Amino acid sequence: MEVFFIKIKVNACLKNITENTQETISTNAIKNKNKITYKKDTTSYIIEIKENKILLIRDNDSFSHKFLFDIDNVTKSEYYIKELGTNIDVLVKTIALLQTDNQIKITYEIIDNHNKYLYTLDME
Repeated sequence: MEVFFIKIKVNACLKNITENTQETISTNAIKNKNKITYKKDTTSYIIEIKENKILLIRDNDSFSHKFLFDIDNVTKSEYYIKELGTNIDVLVKTIALLQTDNQIKITYEIIDNHNKYLYTLDME
């Protein structure tokens, strides 16, 4: 079985719905069948697409943060602070999850502080 990697352009946006703030990224990415990898500054982003679930990993020299988005379920997000060697578990509820060939949209809530977010990834 051959594995193909293609270079694509991505536009990502993380909007804090509760506080009405947002962060955007426009960059190049590498995509294969079920994985997208891109980088902003010193932070790497890895998105693994599974059946009805999406794993998002953000990693840099300071931290590693793993989200598992699973529609209508509460999952444990692992936030690892490298300097302290400490893992903080954060409960996340996936409210909506949309995945097409060219877009991923995830609406989720951090249970502890009730902040709601919308993560959008558009692929060209």
